[in-house]
Amino acid sequence: MSNVRRLAAAALATLLVSCARHYDPVRPPANQAAPDFSLVDQNPSSATAGAAVSPRQYLGKVSAWYFGHAT
Repeated sequence: MSNVRRLAAAALATLLVSCARHYDPVRPPANQAAPDFSLVDQNPSSATAGAAVSPRQYLGKVSAWYFGHAT
């Protein structure tokens, strides 16, 4: 029975230690612009289908970017 208790204590300790870490990504300053890039619009029903699209085209406008990947 003591082995089971030791295993349970070790599992609980591991869980508590892993939950204690808080991931805080490094964020650029709010006044710093994102790096410029362009991607080809793959949406066939988009007005810009097949053309290179960049965040620079949407300066001053609200935009959302999704980088999906499917295999």
